[in-house]
Amino acid sequence: MAEGSVVVRSLPYPVLEAGNLSYPRGEYRVDPSPRPDGLSAELRHTVLNAPLVEALLREGRAVYACLVSVPKTGYRKLERSRSAVQVVKWNLDQVGEPPLLRPVILAADSVTRALGPGDGVAEGWQGRTLTIPAGARLARTDYLRAVSSRFHLLRFSSDPSMTPGSFRVEECAEEGYYFRIRAASDLFAFVQQPQGHARHRGSVLTHIVSRCLELLARRREEGDGAGGLRWWDAHRNLEALADELRNRGLALWDEDDFPADEVSSKLYPHEPPPRSDD
Repeated sequence: MAEGSVVVRSLPYPVLEAGNLSYPRGEYRVDPSPRPDGLSAELRHTVLNAPLVEALLREGRAVYACLVSVPKTGYRKLERSRSAVQVVKWNLDQVGEPPLLRPVILAADSVTRALGPGDGVAEGWQGRTLTIPAGARLARTDYLRAVSSRFHLLRFSSDPSMTPGSFRVEECAEEGYYFRIRAASDLFAFVQQPQGHARHRGSVLTHIVSRCLELLARRREEGDGAGGLRWWDAHRNLEALADELRNRGLALWDEDDFPADEVSSKLYPHEPPPRSDD
């Protein structure tokens, strides 16, 4: 009778990832923290109970990395880091929408090792001498969605000179197209950390988005655009927003009598607190 194998190998070396039995007790997790600019995220890589991977990282023979991709546009970029705390950035005009992030650990150069119990690998790998090629994937997590302001259109900044509770929306086309929201210090801090007042924060965002949509509609009235092209065709983030409006059956800002208030409140609905019978 054929003897069943303890390890199913799709690669000729052990890999730390979901569904792979190479490291029976191993764990690779990544904690993402979106940054306020909406164009980057901090990733904290953690490897547990996988001594081989940990040793290669310690020796500088492996690196932390993250694949940044947007399937819709085919955008793909690999960013590497020697530090377990990695900052991943993307270009607004290239990605067009929040990208997918796939953290990995890669071999920095070719490694030849005899594997044993101290490497934390399954029995089927122990006693084998393997060569792991440079660039080989040593660990991988599931995809993460880069959480940021909708379609990278909103960028907040604190302005201590403004009256408490106030804000101002400005169009910017320095790096693609986006809206800069200059907010008073107290409002800026609240939007970043609502501390249990998510409904109030949502209403603030509804107000902000309403103003952004009004500015988009005004560009149409000014006749910006030439050669039959819409002025916003060159901006992928605006195309992504337009696609969402169409998919949800909402009016587009280049239509007559565009209702910015209604559209914004459907994108970011107000959530009134429950009312008592009294």
